[in-house]
Amino acid sequence: MDYKGYHTYVDEMLPPESPILYGLHPNAEVGILTVISNELFQTVLEMQPREGGQSGDRASTMEEIVKSSLDEILEKLPEEFAMNEIMAKTMERSPFILVCFQECERMNVLVREIRFVRYYF
Repeated sequence: MDYKGYHTYVDEMLPPESPILYGLHPNAEVGILTVISNELFQTVLEMQPREGGQSGDRASTMEEIVKSSLDEILEKLPEEFAMNEIMAKTMERSPFILVCFQECERMNVLVREIRFVRYYF
């Protein structure tokens, strides 16, 4: 096989990687995903122009670029979960249900924090 053939074989025939394949707890993946995310954002930050503007053009300043990116993110941001309604839908309080409630609350905190950042710009 050629290089592309190997990639196709690996993508289609092998199971997706997971911590369980290596004998790790499923939450072990959180750490590596955090590191990957930090590296991604660091790379994006390093690729940004250092100074706003090119001669002769009305170029965007760094603040305008950030503001437009933030506006795009805010347009796509979902509404917060209505926790009272969600909690009222089930009387069962199994560990899975409780974790679901906790994750919904954490998502609400994240959405609020993202919306709060908008006030800085």
